[in-house]
Amino acid sequence: MEKTFEIELLNNRIEDYEDILSKFSNWKEYKREINLNQLLEEGKKIEFQVEIENNQGVLYVSVFDKIDTSIARARLSPRLVNVCSVIHKMTFVILNNKVLKLNVEVKLLTTKWGKIIKSLLESDIDLKLHQHKNIEGKIDNFYFIDPSLINKAA
Repeated sequence: MEKTFEIELLNNRIEDYEDILSKFSNWKEYKREINLNQLLEEGKKIEFQVEIENNQGVLYVSVFDKIDTSIARARLSPRLVNVCSVIHKMTFVILNNKVLKLNVEVKLLTTKWGKIIKSLLESDIDLKLHQHKNIEGKIDNFYFIDPSLINKAA
């Protein structure tokens, strides 16, 4: 099963995704094209799609399934260990290096969490795919939150 999610953005710039995208051989080509388009058509929105083919590598999506209760304010544990899907495609809309819109298409796996996420989606449960920033403020992963934790962590 494949599903596309629109990612909630918080003043993200295209550079924030470079650590993830630079793992794939076609990123240099996309980056050159983006820079060229921004020079030639300054002030115009640019839409581009990064397809992640299996022969280039894999970018896994996991599920947060534990709450770290050792912190006064309940937070989700940063461990991303429950793989449920792989990213198949990322579609960006950018303007002057600012990401205005990001859609991520995932392919669900037949793992335990892949089956759970598939079942939730088929039941019309509104799941959000989140992006994770590392300590440097760069996006380093995407993840779902176990729906049973949402009310506990709020």
